[in-house]
Amino acid sequence: MDSSPPIQVVSQPETPAQWMERVLSARCKLTRLRPFQLDLALEIDNKKNVFCVIATGMGKTVVLMAGAMAASARSEKGIALLIVPTKVLVEQQAEVASRRGLRVLAINQDTVHDARLVGRDLFRELAEGDDVRMGVMTPKMLCETEMTALLRKAAFVNLVRWVSIAEVQLVRQAGVFQAGYNSLVYLHIRLPKSTVYTLASATAPPAQAVIIAKSLGLQPGTYKHARYSVDRPNLKYIPRFFQHPTTTRHFLDVSFVVPINMKIAADILPTIMFAETILRGDQLMIYLDGLMPADIPGREHIIKTYTSLSTPKYRAQLKKDFEAGKTRILIVTDTATYGFDIACVRQAIVFDLPKDLGKLEQQLGRAGRDGEPARVIAFAPEWVRQQPPGSDDSSAKAKADAAKRAELPASLVHWFNPTSTCCSRAVSMEHNGEVYIDRGPDCCVPIHDPNGSAADLAMVDRWAKHFEENQANVAAPRKESLYQMLDHWRHKTWASIRPSEDDPSECFLPECVLNAIVEKAHICTSLENLRVISEGFKFMDKYGSQLLKYLTEILDGFKQILADREEVGGVKSALVDRLSTAFIA
Repeated sequence: MDSSPPIQVVSQPETPAQWMERVLSARCKLTRLRPFQLDLALEIDNKKNVFCVIATGMGKTVVLMAGAMAASARSEKGIALLIVPTKVLVEQQAEVASRRGLRVLAINQDTVHDARLVGRDLFRELAEGDDVRMGVMTPKMLCETEMTALLRKAAFVNLVRWVSIAEVQLVRQAGVFQAGYNSLVYLHIRLPKSTVYTLASATAPPAQAVIIAKSLGLQPGTYKHARYSVDRPNLKYIPRFFQHPTTTRHFLDVSFVVPINMKIAADILPTIMFAETILRGDQLMIYLDGLMPADIPGREHIIKTYTSLSTPKYRAQLKKDFEAGKTRILIVTDTATYGFDIACVRQAIVFDLPKDLGKLEQQLGRAGRDGEPARVIAFAPEWVRQQPPGSDDSSAKAKADAAKRAELPASLVHWFNPTSTCCSRAVSMEHNGEVYIDRGPDCCVPIHDPNGSAADLAMVDRWAKHFEENQANVAAPRKESLYQMLDHWRHKTWASIRPSEDDPSECFLPECVLNAIVEKAHICTSLENLRVISEGFKFMDKYGSQLLKYLTEILDGFKQILADREEVGGVKSALVDRLSTAFIA
């Protein structure tokens, strides 16, 4: 019989890395942290400043919140400030922090106002407590009277242990956010030296990163500059030049998004499309909506807009609808450039020329965040195209185009004008201080995949032919005027009854119905005829008579104009009647 003592298993204490891995992966609901997340979380927990540059969609938010999450797990006390560019991101990041176990306060003008209505003071709640809490806000809110007052109180500033700044490249990026981000340097002056700073960006080239850090009070040697690849191998870059006018309400260049033989919503690739303004976004939505057949199931959900004016409830529902496949096209503004996270976007389109390559990369980076292949397309006006060597550049137009190109960042011009030795991906990687990696045919169009745009351009040609065959329906001057006047009536009427400012006027009178009325206006001589033409107008019973009266007044006005011309020019009245029908039919 073996008399040896039983073997005792001595459990080994966790290493700091094992503890951090366990705590953060549990809080963030991850199987494992990415290596860079664990490495930088340990640096931050050891009270070291960090500047992290890594591609969009790689999980920088874990790093931005790491210090607060670790301290919270140890039941410590302290305040974290998370700075983001937009109030939409304030609410989004606050929700993320809450899910990760932090007491968090989303502080923007809306939330401060709503809290006061129920007797709450968000600034006091941020200042008071024996726990770890996080205030998420924009640079603008940081400069408001209430926050400025808190930053003058020693009791508050001594509790600020972490300052995390997302999209820190905005310090150097010309635009509406730059002034606010430049004001953040005052934090470094007011807060104690023990405060740990975490800066994060997906588009901060090496030379600019040093300047950015200095602008925020961090000198070389006082922070860990953690650079990783910003390349997204799953994205296929596609630069394009506009081939059709963009100054009317027709945008043929993007018509490929809606297949001409569309049968169901799933025929459209899940797409996010960036527009510079809310107005341009509305115009694009109306145009694309008009391309879809009227009888498509769930048509009212397929195309939606997403702007800074959208309510949190609307944005949350929109995300659910997109992820469920009900919404296929999201038309967005700058609000979605930074931090907008929907994993299943298969195609990103930038319609308006951005001011620099960094912003373009941010917008294109909204696609393929689940790691699956995605197409990213950016449009530019014809003047951005560089002329081939040996071409005549002495004309006034060529000189004017060259002057406009000279005002753009060289990297942006090169991205739109790839060469056999430097494709668009190479331009992007070299701009960010990386060595180019050839991704094969999925790298970019046209250098690595010369025919990569052929299917899209063929679809545009089919739509162009379709419109040419129906030229009388889309190009007659009277029809254009009729559309504009009916559209004005639609907006004015809807504005007086809409339940929410987020609901566009197409909810009242769908674009397909409006186009049908314009096309068949000459037979809308009675309410019953109008009812037949306006199938799908849910408000017909209540507003049909009003619409018919307005339409009749417009048509009578057209006839009077033609009659006046007939009187002056001696044209026979029979010709007037024929012209009247031709202009409107």
